[in-house]
Amino acid sequence: MSVLAIDLGKTGCRARLWVGEVVTDADGVGAPGLASPRGESPALAVILQVALPLLRAAGLSRVDAVGVGAAGALADPAAAQALAHRLCAALPANRVAVASDAVTSHLGALDGAPGVVLAIGTGAVAVHVDAAGGMRRSDGWGPWLGDEGGGAWLGLHGLQAVLRARDGRGPPTRLSALAERRFGPVASLAAQLERSDNPARLAASFAADVVAAGTDDAVAAGLLTEAGMALTRTVRSVLPPEAIGVRLAVCGGLSGMRAGLVQPLLDTLGGAVTPIPPAGTSLEGARRLALDYATPHEPGVCRAVGVDAASHGLDLLATEGRRPGLDDLDLWPAGDVARLVLAAERDAQDALARAADQLAAAADAIAARMQAGGRLFTLGAGTPGRLAVLDAAELGPTYSAPPGLVIALLAGGPGAMLVAAEGAEDDRRAAATALDAHGLGPGDAVIGIAASGRTPYVVGGLAHARACGALTVAIVNNAGSPAAAAADLAVEILTGAEIVAGSTRMTAGTTQKIALNALSTAAMVALGKTYGAWMIDVRATNDKLRRRALRIVQEITGADPQAASAALAAGDGSVKQAVVALLAQVDAAEAAKRLARCGGRVRDAVAGRA
Repeated sequence: MSVLAIDLGKTGCRARLWVGEVVTDADGVGAPGLASPRGESPALAVILQVALPLLRAAGLSRVDAVGVGAAGALADPAAAQALAHRLCAALPANRVAVASDAVTSHLGALDGAPGVVLAIGTGAVAVHVDAAGGMRRSDGWGPWLGDEGGGAWLGLHGLQAVLRARDGRGPPTRLSALAERRFGPVASLAAQLERSDNPARLAASFAADVVAAGTDDAVAAGLLTEAGMALTRTVRSVLPPEAIGVRLAVCGGLSGMRAGLVQPLLDTLGGAVTPIPPAGTSLEGARRLALDYATPHEPGVCRAVGVDAASHGLDLLATEGRRPGLDDLDLWPAGDVARLVLAAERDAQDALARAADQLAAAADAIAARMQAGGRLFTLGAGTPGRLAVLDAAELGPTYSAPPGLVIALLAGGPGAMLVAAEGAEDDRRAAATALDAHGLGPGDAVIGIAASGRTPYVVGGLAHARACGALTVAIVNNAGSPAAAAADLAVEILTGAEIVAGSTRMTAGTTQKIALNALSTAAMVALGKTYGAWMIDVRATNDKLRRRALRIVQEITGADPQAASAALAAGDGSVKQAVVALLAQVDAAEAAKRLARCGGRVRDAVAGRA
């Protein structure tokens, strides 16, 4: 597999190409930044100038995966997305991921783990990722509005001090001689900056001179103090309140200026942070960006897939990837394998947390359809389909959901629940036919579940349901999938590679079950199937459930066992009727009438609302 990593700053562009285990590097000039006017065009030109010779030298006509950390990507995600698409065509590439260079620095420096990374290069930005996957950024707003304490800021302030000294508006400084040595006559500085196609890079080139002069020049020392204070504010602003020992890695072109810039920052922050050396470079972070869809940084990533990727589609999916460090898994003791699987399941919760907003939006939309009288259909093949059948089957006894309210359709039919129906998932028309057989209408909702996001049975069913006017939701474990594109709403739970490569019954399956739990539970609550956290529509079909029904009535109403049993018996075992009868102090018949008038909602029935 070939992977190209790009670190594109405003001062320079570095590239690294992996072809199997062979690694080659190249570098070139930087670009103004994606947030500059039409910023993706110069960025594309710079990347191609550095990358194409690498590909030619390796004998490659295309590259499998590309990860780019580019200055300005967070400030202008539209430009980042445009760059991703243009790189797919220009290199060409099967898939491209573009994010801020701060994101790739974080991925490389902390190896995807929580903590803070302060990147000090031409610009300055701090990124904090917490254990729950939340990401917060501070500064990185470019040389004219932000990047305080970064190379361009420091160099520009140094040049301003030189011009003040020349005019007599400020004290003399050794920076004047250093500026003349680097740029020529001081009087030409303004013209040079105006003519430059990358003034931030030009200004940043003077930062090293400011740092060097800081040991014996009061003006330069004052600028370094001011820069250190600015960087401290930037880091402090991303730390949680009362932070203690948060891991902090400092990287970037100026990170080596420890005495002048970094150490004062660390001294000021004290115990709030624990400084650590970066685990890897931004290039290694860019490589991970290209291959891993399941890091907490994913909301800030723009991805594109090349036109020829369809023929390689399955091989390129994150869920088909291989986790590093497991080449000898077949030699591990069974107990160690079990512990590894348990540890990996924590990834499921992290991935779900990152998709929480998408899942909540889907829950609201599905509940609205069902409250208006619609039904819920679920589509899946293999593990996702079986999980959907399991979820639907439990809604009857738990919530007295009537038959036909939630319908699970499994590729290959009911027999595939126990024996795999090989090839059934490849039938794009089968789900549409099954939906039509159930009379799918525009008031219904359809959930399609596929780890890959490309299962023909699911994609075809979603496309058909959407054409019929039904609400469509895709639950997938890869980004930018055909299933997501076919649906009104997409829940992308990006779990990445499995312990056993491609076995998406594992972590991906766990997230699918939890997502179904969330959606079906939210729908049942919206339909009045609960009172508080009690399942008051439980169907008491065995001794355990009859005992549970009695306990629920007692806990809600405070009735003694005899009164609760009598109310249940009078209402033919209905927990709802018993609760309404006891709380509203009416008989079973009146309780039933009230519930009918209120659509089965206990609170309204007790209050006598229609």
